[in-house]
Amino acid sequence: MLLELVRIRNALIVFFGVIVSATFILTCDLTDNAEVGNVIIAGIAASLITGAGNAINDYFDSEVDKINKPKKPIPSGRIAKPDVGMISIVLFLIGIGLSKSINDYCLIIAILNSMILILYAKYSKKALLISNLTISYLVASVFLFGVLATVDNPGEIMIGDDIRIVMIMSACAFLMTFSREIIKDIEDIEGDKREYAITLPIRIGIENAKKSAIILAIGAILLSFLPFFIHLRSFNLLSYGILIVLADIIFLISLTMHPSLGQRIMVFCMVLALIAFFLGNLTSI
Repeated sequence: MLLELVRIRNALIVFFGVIVSATFILTCDLTDNAEVGNVIIAGIAASLITGAGNAINDYFDSEVDKINKPKKPIPSGRIAKPDVGMISIVLFLIGIGLSKSINDYCLIIAILNSMILILYAKYSKKALLISNLTISYLVASVFLFGVLATVDNPGEIMIGDDIRIVMIMSACAFLMTFSREIIKDIEDIEGDKREYAITLPIRIGIENAKKSAIILAIGAILLSFLPFFIHLRSFNLLSYGILIVLADIIFLISLTMHPSLGQRIMVFCMVLALIAFFLGNLTSI
């Protein structure tokens, strides 16, 4: 039940995202235990904060979930709402504490993102697109968190091929997440209407919202092909290309599915894209 509450799948994806982004900056000498240790701690911290955000979201969305997702832990009666609030607070504090042990930059992002997650859970449904933009930023910031975990001073990071790839990866994640969040809003439209939420499907209609999701997906796909055109020296385009094309195709197909299934397939595509970036870097070492 606890694993369901914190969305263990999402937490593991975040952990992997931190590790992948960090590998672009880490030196090939993996015997540097301190550097590798910081990255692992960063992955755990980001996962815990993600889990806390999911829990606090269920806390504030318990009434809507009675309509949209009655099998969730709170509406199904498997856990009391106050207990969820306490679990969330504990996870936030542990995640922030671990971030402090890495460096001040990770600490700042951890505190900022924790505050954003709490504000998002309480207020985001009342402002058009704020919810979508917030989640998209939070997903994209995972890669920045991974990069910052590898250095003591961001000024040490050189703007080379590695950083360009991380920037592309982050931008793709932002757009793909934005697209998926719109599809999720389509799925939740009935419950959101009853709670007077202001989402894109409610404001402009389901069909127009779906078109917006498609445009964002196309933007992410176009960005995913950018590595083929910027003459990267330290990135294996063959390993990357095979998986990224597959991920892009399935992502587009998912937009034609029922929102409930489509948004789940989108998560798979995002993981596949993450693996593509990882293999592109791994096989270039």
